[in-house]
Amino acid sequence: MASARHQLDLPDLRRVHELIAERFPHEYLDVGLGAVGLFLNDPPKNAGYRCTPANSLTIAGLGVDGIHIGCVTESHEIDPLAPIVITIPMAFESPNFIVGETLRDFLCLGCRNGYSNLTNLHTHFDDTMDYYQRSDEEVFDDRVPGILDTLAAELSLEPWADVRRHFDELQSRFMSVLRMPANP
Repeated sequence: MASARHQLDLPDLRRVHELIAERFPHEYLDVGLGAVGLFLNDPPKNAGYRCTPANSLTIAGLGVDGIHIGCVTESHEIDPLAPIVITIPMAFESPNFIVGETLRDFLCLGCRNGYSNLTNLHTHFDDTMDYYQRSDEEVFDDRVPGILDTLAAELSLEPWADVRRHFDELQSRFMSVLRMPANP
């Protein structure tokens, strides 16, 4: 796991969200980190879907189909050194994927292209891995490059060097820690 000196907590993320919202305003498009696909939950809580791990607190949604990002924790508090899980409710067979060893590691995954494309993990897995491996020059919103640059600079983020290898390692190391809710 990441060392304490590289720890990044939810207040850090909220601070950057506010900074980005101030620097990159828009009249009708999403503001702050929502412009790159992260809609912060405040306060974090379990999303409550049957496929949401019981031992996770949802820290953000991706803005579509109930897809959400959670911190794996046994308490009611965010642990900045805990694994991060994405839950895709419409992916009935395998709705959960580990997308970060820590909050910082998760943010590094999307610091180059944003987080919205994670919604495709279950339908276009290889394409999603390829997308996060390279820089995407096509953006819908011209604020996105500046937002991602600010996010990376403010939180000292670096993209994953080998997205597929790191993703596979995360699944091997952390999927077993997810506790699914009991079926009603």
